[in-house]
Amino acid sequence: QEGVTSPKSVCFNSTLDSQCLHARRVLDQLTCSTDSDCSAGHCYKPHTSEGYLLQLIHSSSEETALFIGDPSHLYYTIHLSDYSSRWFWAEMPNCIEIFMIYVVSLSGALAIFNAVPAFYLDGQHMLDAFLEFVIGQSGYRVSSSIIGNFSFVIQLFSTVLIAINVINAFISVCVMYQ
Repeated sequence: QEGVTSPKSVCFNSTLDSQCLHARRVLDQLTCSTDSDCSAGHCYKPHTSEGYLLQLIHSSSEETALFIGDPSHLYYTIHLSDYSSRWFWAEMPNCIEIFMIYVVSLSGALAIFNAVPAFYLDGQHMLDAFLEFVIGQSGYRVSSSIIGNFSFVIQLFSTVLIAINVINAFISVCVMYQ
């Protein structure tokens, strides 16, 4: 049925017209890459967007997969290997690697967050030490109460920004799951 698409159908250009057909049935029959390949009968070429690809992916152990999209997505999302394990534990190195990537990413994010000069975070002490060092190196004689007040303002500003971001994230999650 022309013009009707379903998850299984793809639009094809033939020598006569354009139709949306069941992709697997068409690809099992004759398809052509150029018009000269179509000397007799109907010949179908997939109608895809510029830079997109219609590709059959053959596997010895599973059903043939049909991929439609940007070839770079195919490259980054599929891991191909000749190795096929019979045991579930053979995938453990892969799982451990992914787990360690998450642990390192979380630890790095927490370290960066902890360095923010806000109240009750280590960045508060880092800011105090930095201000004392910079002002001490400049040669100006500034009272410690002025340094403390300046540090307090920066910490208050950082704490307010963190609070606003947390409230904004909470509202976004609440709105998303309503």
